[in-house]
Amino acid sequence: MHPTDLSADRNDAPNAKWLFFKRWLANPLAMGSITPSSPSLRRIIGRNLVCGPDQVVVEFGGGTGAVTRAILEAGIPGDRVYSFEIDRELAGFLRGHYPDVTVIAEDCRKAAEVLGPELSGRVGTVIIGIPMITFPLEFQREVLDATFRIMPAGSRFLLYTYMPHSPLNRQALGLTGERVGFTPLNVPPASVWGYRRA
Repeated sequence: MHPTDLSADRNDAPNAKWLFFKRWLANPLAMGSITPSSPSLRRIIGRNLVCGPDQVVVEFGGGTGAVTRAILEAGIPGDRVYSFEIDRELAGFLRGHYPDVTVIAEDCRKAAEVLGPELSGRVGTVIIGIPMITFPLEFQREVLDATFRIMPAGSRFLLYTYMPHSPLNRQALGLTGERVGFTPLNVPPASVWGYRRA
């Protein structure tokens, strides 16, 4: 176990865990997990981020900020992080805990319109925290279309999942992808996948 897995951080505070659990009770399919992402999962995400000097990082599904923290821990300044969180209570929590991050309480499928031409094409990595496997294929396709519209051609996005296999049907969605990391220390155990257009 890594030492930081034992340390407390503001995202693991009781109020974050309680809010996450409360939102899970309200909509378990949208939340995907009963607890926020662990430090071990954050480290895998951080190691796989790409963000050039003129780029930003975008997350879809900010939750209570566990992955937002992973982005910041990877050295990305808060003013270059954009977090889409459609749940307004969670979005408010994120704004209070990560004031330098731009939190957008909007559907991530509108990312290109929300970010505008100035940022679209300058997104080094999109991290998808939405439990994609619980949604129909057409919704998944719309999220992926939004993802690829804001990244340079050939870029890879990250998606974390609690499934033992790819949560996306690569053939049906026109993707290539591989698991870039796994941690048994998350609850439940989690994998991070990286995908590109086929």
